Amino acid sequence: MSKADDLFIKMCTDIIENGYSTEGEKVRPKWEDGTFAYTIKRFGVVNRYDLSEEFPAITLRKTYIKSAVDEMLWI
Repeated sequence: MSKADDLFIKMCTDIIENGYSTEGEKVRPKWEDGTFAYTIKRFGVVNRYDLSEEFPAITLRKTYIKSAVDEMLWI
């Protein structure tokens, strides 16, 4: 597992444990069954990577090449 993977897991854990739930708020997204899709969010999360150590590629989930290229072109 890469350092980016470790940072990603820590970030997700922190959001789940310390994030703010949108439950009870008016939200637009809905699940297929019509129920509202509430989320847990945290404002201002920033991840910093030391590129001298490794390239921050997350290997925990699939990344499609087209999505990666679109993201790099956007940046």
